[in-house]
Amino acid sequence: MPTRRFSLALAGAAALAPLAAGAPPASAQQAEQAPPRHIRGTLKSVGDGRITVETPRGRTETVALPPSAGVFLVTPADLGAVKPGRFVGVTSVEQGGRRVAREVHVFEESLRGRGEGHYPWDLESGPSMMTNANVAQVQQVGADRALRLSYKGGEQTIEVPPTATIVLFDKATPDQLVPGRRVFVVARKGADGALTANGVVAGAEGVRPPM
Repeated sequence: MPTRRFSLALAGAAALAPLAAGAPPASAQQAEQAPPRHIRGTLKSVGDGRITVETPRGRTETVALPPSAGVFLVTPADLGAVKPGRFVGVTSVEQGGRRVAREVHVFEESLRGRGEGHYPWDLESGPSMMTNANVAQVQQVGADRALRLSYKGGEQTIEVPPTATIVLFDKATPDQLVPGRRVFVVARKGADGALTANGVVAGAEGVRPPM
């Protein structure tokens, strides 16, 4: 599943940590194969190997945060950061037969190749696509920019209007997980129903992580 592939890449792991020995029971295998949960909201607390997140609908989610979980930080940027040769992630929607960006995540160079491809995404505002690719060309189209994005197996042209959110996306450490910050969590539900984070993206002070 493409969304699963991106989520695991985002978290910096190809799969959940393997068991020490032997094959996992069927229930564990089923849990591991289940699609990841995407949790968006405000970080309420951090401690004892767990985080709690309050979603926009007022629900509180408690997620285990193992040492293996990836932690990332997004900081504000502008179109000047979107240059040929950069590796980016673009969340887009279709408008009148064109793909139009809602969000552009400019990856730090060490994250190049994460989740490369073009596949469905679950942007909260409705049907969308995620394109993680290299910027092959940047063109001016009126007030917008058009990005020609190249990835293994194909390419896409996506327009970036002035209203699109643009951020820099970089590795971070757990001390960036500060209560009050907005977060995007990729989590997996275990056979016992408990959630464990594969990765957490935090927004710098005042920034909402796109995705």
